[in-house]
Amino acid sequence: MLNKRPLLIAVDMDGTLLNTDKVITPRTKRLLRKLSARGHLVVLASGRPSRALYRYYDELKLNSPLVCYNGAFVFHPLDDAFPRVEFEFPKEVVKELFNKLKPFVKNIMCENDTDIWIYSEDLYLAKFFWYEGMNMHYGDLEETLDVNPMTMILQTNKDNLDEQSIRRIVGQFPQLDVRFWFGLSYFEIFYKTVSKGSALTQIANYYGIPKEDIIAFGDAENDIDMFAVSGISVAMKNGGPDIIKNAHRVSVKDNDNEGIYHTLKQILKEVKNRR
Repeated sequence: MLNKRPLLIAVDMDGTLLNTDKVITPRTKRLLRKLSARGHLVVLASGRPSRALYRYYDELKLNSPLVCYNGAFVFHPLDDAFPRVEFEFPKEVVKELFNKLKPFVKNIMCENDTDIWIYSEDLYLAKFFWYEGMNMHYGDLEETLDVNPMTMILQTNKDNLDEQSIRRIVGQFPQLDVRFWFGLSYFEIFYKTVSKGSALTQIANYYGIPKEDIIAFGDAENDIDMFAVSGISVAMKNGGPDIIKNAHRVSVKDNDNEGIYHTLKQILKEVKNRR
């Protein structure tokens, strides 16, 4: 049973909950475990797939929905009654876009929860998305992509990085938008109606949690939509300028110095006093 006034605490993973070594520090782990045990919803909200989140979900002893692929896949690992969201890109749109973007990109990766389609091997994406146990399809997506995927991630051609042209091409599809990864040569294409924000709204509505009781932590552009539906939004100190200007506050410390632990302790005191 949830408490009468549970909090929904949504945390991004990379650059937020995880430090540079991809670890949750012991104090942060203890705090989130305690909050979850008391009936608060601690929600992992990430661009990662579910298989890359289970380890941390179990580590924190959570009993809450998971937000994967930036809201394209939302489900509760321990409660089948929770309504799943499984959004898919039409494969024809993926192929058409990739063909149009070829002068500006050198790689593309799409996936669902069982298969990965990738133009050429990429060690960074392999580490981030955890290829182990997946059905891998290498080569031209025109030939290999035979079902609708949940994601579309591309790598720019550094010798011809032209954000304006990429945005113009994606803009030919009114329902789509593009998000460049801060400090990296990757970008993702997504449907405007699908985001961490839409996922949090669904979770909050299901559990009857008002906006004022939603706390969100993030460090990158894909967290901004989550901030928009949260009563308290926290940009990590190590985040980029866009995320910081869209947050209510900045974390006390960065992700390598237990930023969530220190900031959440502070927020919990404020919430207690407010109630």
